[in-house]
Amino acid sequence: MKICYILPEYNQNTDSHFYHHYERLEKLSDRLDVFLIAEKGSHTKGKILNMKRFYIQKFKFLPFRFLENFFIILRARMLGYKKFYTHISYISAINAAIISRLFGGTSYYWNCAMNWLFKQRTLSGWGYKLSMKLSHYLVTGSEEMKKGYAEHYNLSLNKIKVLPNWINLNRFKVKEQIPKVKNTLLFVHWLSKRKGADMLVPIMNNLKFKIKNLKLMVIGEGPYKNKLIDEIKDNGLEKQINVLGMVPNKEIADYYNRTDVLIMPSMEEGFPRVLLEAMASGIPYVASDVGAVREISPEIAQRFLVKAGDTEMFAHKIENLILDEELYLNFRKDGLEKVKEFSLDNAINKFIEFFV
Repeated sequence: MKICYILPEYNQNTDSHFYHHYERLEKLSDRLDVFLIAEKGSHTKGKILNMKRFYIQKFKFLPFRFLENFFIILRARMLGYKKFYTHISYISAINAAIISRLFGGTSYYWNCAMNWLFKQRTLSGWGYKLSMKLSHYLVTGSEEMKKGYAEHYNLSLNKIKVLPNWINLNRFKVKEQIPKVKNTLLFVHWLSKRKGADMLVPIMNNLKFKIKNLKLMVIGEGPYKNKLIDEIKDNGLEKQINVLGMVPNKEIADYYNRTDVLIMPSMEEGFPRVLLEAMASGIPYVASDVGAVREISPEIAQRFLVKAGDTEMFAHKIENLILDEELYLNFRKDGLEKVKEFSLDNAINKFIEFFV
């Protein structure tokens, strides 16, 4: 079977979830004929992963990039690729939809975010909506997100397919010994209000007199980074909060092994990969109750889901989790069991079955 798989970027040092796609593609290419197209990335001599065919776009100027993208997708169609799977990018999704409708084929557009919560009167916002309308199928990560897209974008449920995210359980491994609580929190995300970066200081202020020697590691880049650093200084939290900046995803498992609890105070999420990374690493979490978070969480974890924006309750749940060792270890155990559902091997099989 032939699949044209399109990503916004190819970069082995990416700090984004795209690295999980590289792992999936490497295994997929052993079983399928995959043509990888990346809209941007580092040009490499020789092969990328195990791809028989791949193309990294050269143009950065949007009109030229759009045309280059159109013709490389058209080339893929002329080479016999009839199934086009586009991850996030509206440029590739629109071109793949047009080409597959003109020359035969099927276009699948994957997206999983609660974008309906935010005004999108931008080029990318219009492109995003057009991608959903033109593509044969919108693909998202969960049944809850499927309902959300259908309701907010007036899409037929028959046009929306579900394909869950996954995790490489060989890369994200449990700690060899049951951890003792060291009072270290971890935040791994894009630093923006949308992802809750503005809530980190209020959460820590609520906890600093309740938990001794509490630390927070913040990993990520984004528009809120400088504001966050200023807030940390203004509140005298320099010793409690360490902003580490960008860490490549291929190295991120080491940071989970240094922490006790992941926090995810996002205002919106679709199917957050960080929760899979945490569960696979044996790390409990406190997270906003948004998107598919409840759907992918084990029963015990659902007790630690908080209404988005409620920093006081967020702090309260973190305190309960850190100070109750038995509860912590039960969460850890259930998370390790739940995450097996989302293993990379299961994802490979589901992906192939998806197109049969």
